[in-house]
Amino acid sequence: MAFVQAISEEYWPCWQHHFPPEARLRLGGVVLSGLEQCADLPALAGKYLHPDELGQWQGFSQEKRRVEWLGGRMAAKWAAAAVLGGPEPNWHDFVLRTEDAGRPYLATAPPGGAPCISISHSGGMAAALAANLPCGLDIQEVRTKIHTVRQRFASPEEEALLHAGLPQSLSEGQRLTLLWSAKEAVRKMVRATPLLGFLEIRLLAIHGEHPTPQEPLLLTFAAEREHPPCPPPISVLCFFADNLAWAMACLPTKKE
Repeated sequence: MAFVQAISEEYWPCWQHHFPPEARLRLGGVVLSGLEQCADLPALAGKYLHPDELGQWQGFSQEKRRVEWLGGRMAAKWAAAAVLGGPEPNWHDFVLRTEDAGRPYLATAPPGGAPCISISHSGGMAAALAANLPCGLDIQEVRTKIHTVRQRFASPEEEALLHAGLPQSLSEGQRLTLLWSAKEAVRKMVRATPLLGFLEIRLLAIHGEHPTPQEPLLLTFAAEREHPPCPPPISVLCFFADNLAWAMACLPTKKE
């Protein structure tokens, strides 16, 4: 969690103005190798997971899946607790469940309401974003196979915009990964059923020069579905850190 705490606490002042002024967002993260090396993983799971969650965790047959799932739930509970404030809670009181569309949500309702939750894992990291507004988080490790699926999520116009708007120091794989991650964050944030398709989310503009936590990029998208709940242009905060592309989005409050 130290890495995620460090980037969120150190760089939050330069992130805040990219989000709605009323937004309260917090990150949580777990380095998965730490869980893999844990001497007593069932005991750690028992500390953080409600009995219902623990039963689900025990039902996974693959160790990799067990580690990723536990890491994501720990990160989400840490982030939710940070949004709510106060002393460290009894983690069993924070029960995470999953909607039919796959979105995690906090089933318990602490005073003040349950925060919205978004979870992602990639490249040895599990991370979660919690907020008082609908939010989306995605992290992606850069991999060569991104080139083989580019037609699934990137139009020729978007690729041209990436080439013109992102630093030339970024490889093509990095540019595509950043786009994928940003669109995933939008899909998680927008509560559309069925989920928005990648090609229903269109890149409009890129603002910024350096995709780093200190100077993140802002990518602007339009969700091309005619009926609600698709919002007007959506801003996604993007950067690279620890060999991962990070993308975060938060939906503004609707104006009356």
